[in-house]
Amino acid sequence: MNRSQALKELELLENYEFDRADAPGRLLRHLGSDDSEVVVAALRASTGYFGLPGIWERAFDLALNAVDEEVRAIANASLWPVLQDGAGWDWSPEDDEEPDPENPGPPEPLVPREIYDAAKTHLLSKVDARMESMDVRRRCLEALGHIAFLPEVRSLVLRFYQEAPNLWVKVSAVYAMGLVDDEEFERIVLEELGSPHTALVAEAVHSCANLRLEESWPRVQELLDHADEDIRFEATASVGMLAPLDSADEILERIGRTRLDARTAESIRIAAQALEDRRLEEAGDIDGWRMDEVREEIDRLTDMNSDDASPPA
Repeated sequence: MNRSQALKELELLENYEFDRADAPGRLLRHLGSDDSEVVVAALRASTGYFGLPGIWERAFDLALNAVDEEVRAIANASLWPVLQDGAGWDWSPEDDEEPDPENPGPPEPLVPREIYDAAKTHLLSKVDARMESMDVRRRCLEALGHIAFLPEVRSLVLRFYQEAPNLWVKVSAVYAMGLVDDEEFERIVLEELGSPHTALVAEAVHSCANLRLEESWPRVQELLDHADEDIRFEATASVGMLAPLDSADEILERIGRTRLDARTAESIRIAAQALEDRRLEEAGDIDGWRMDEVREEIDRLTDMNSDDASPPA
């Protein structure tokens, strides 16, 4: 299979257009490719299948050992589902804290504790490894953002933001800030909506949507027709989470009529799905901590493949 065919197949896998029973074998073949571009695409596709046999182990091995810097960076970033799902292993309310029925905390993890601990330990050691490239380190920070409720991770995120040696490290820190509720993170993300750097503005919009900061909507609405394509994409995608429910459909319809390019169509699709989920949540029909579609599959496979779930030596 040549590169073009491999990338096309990976696109189908990323969009869940393959029978899931075929996914592990196909992904593992591409994750073992000699072509770094194919491996990077396979890593990006694999995050939706991280509970399937062999996928996590291969991604972890690449995060540890890949020679190619970009492969190593993306492999570390692709460990985020392990931290997102396993966050419950480290989450606990304060002893004197009353249970909050509207924010009960993460669900019981499906990721085994030893896998979560292995990924967390690795990422914490890598994010400050002076011999590692800054691009790899910032990708580790992005994955760690899912557990930034932990004091040591929170301080890492703030330090990388405050001491960022380049724009992209600061972008990664803002991305990480959008993954957990934190008043200081929210303040920073809102401030970055006014940044002179388009990459920071785009990431700030993305984080505002993740955090559901509805107070950001007046500013984000101004960005819907911004000259920068990435800012337009993020602003449009955020409509589903930030725009008033009674006007969101009209906003998306207007954008769809005036911009006909494929990227706009994708941002509208993201917004429409988020809008649907938001309405279901408000109606009480879905759990606010709902994982991606793969949770049920991961749950089913946990018992079936328990022997495959141990961390690499």
